[in-house]
Amino acid sequence: MRRWLVAVFALVVAACLLSAPTAASAGGGRSGNGQWIAYQSSRSGQEGVWLIRPDGTHNHEVATDAPGERLLPDWSPDGRYLAFISRSENGDLIYEYDTIKHTSRQLFDCNSPCVGYDEPAYSPDGRHMAFIRYLGPFSDEGLPADCSLWIGDRRTGAVRQITSNRGTECDREYNPTWSPDGKHLAYWRDPYVDGRPTGTAVFTIRADGTGEHRLTNPAMFAGSPSWSPDGQWIVFSTYPLAEFQCCQISNLYRIRPNGTRMQKLTNLRTDQLRATQPRYAPDGKNLVVTAVTPTTRSLWILPATGGRPRTVAPGGPFPDFYTHGTWQPKHR
Repeated sequence: MRRWLVAVFALVVAACLLSAPTAASAGGGRSGNGQWIAYQSSRSGQEGVWLIRPDGTHNHEVATDAPGERLLPDWSPDGRYLAFISRSENGDLIYEYDTIKHTSRQLFDCNSPCVGYDEPAYSPDGRHMAFIRYLGPFSDEGLPADCSLWIGDRRTGAVRQITSNRGTECDREYNPTWSPDGKHLAYWRDPYVDGRPTGTAVFTIRADGTGEHRLTNPAMFAGSPSWSPDGQWIVFSTYPLAEFQCCQISNLYRIRPNGTRMQKLTNLRTDQLRATQPRYAPDGKNLVVTAVTPTTRSLWILPATGGRPRTVAPGGPFPDFYTHGTWQPKHR
């Protein structure tokens, strides 16, 4: 089923949440040291943002002061902040968690015609953020009138629209990821016909909204791109988990930003084990990956050129899922 994060607003679920961690346990009391992987899990009773060491230790929930469910974490380039979506009766809003002060705050207003946000991603300079912004009114089918890529200024709160996707299916960009120089964004899109995806492809676009370029054939069903720290590669998966929850074969590939030299990184042959949601480590040598079986979601660390994976967090049956892993940058 297609994921619409703003079509239905979930009520806050009462749950026993972990107490706020100390500075030593969540960020070391300073900006990024590259020693944490943030991820999304529902293991506390509702979707939340968690931190874990790359060796699988010190696993704990953060940002519990933000309302409702907390989804889709992304690190600031200095490794201090985590942006995420807070989903509550107030809508799907962008929040930011300070790993030193252990407090969360809302970023960007959502006044009419805005009806919600999705998938925040920090720019390399940390000042801006790319995200999906939904505009009303809703259709009879419960879909927003426009689902588009925007960029916001964290200092001023100003937002500007980069793309526009109006229509009955609300086709849109997914998982925006910045080039290291901040000049381009990569994302994927899945055109719909009669309620079904006809293919998915990875694209790049300039940060001013011009020069969109498709990198992959839609028949490949590529998605979930991540830009390498040196800007030389974009890694992606086939049959991205956000759209295809089961019954597909997902492998990892990397490709040059100009669409050349595509290389296969994994060789999984059945839907009993899938590799999805790849994100580069700060040094570009490894990937954090969501490993998917019919009943589990786990986090792997995999060499960026392919090879034997290592399990960071072995997930179990729902709600013990681990998804959307993202590695803390090292502050320079």
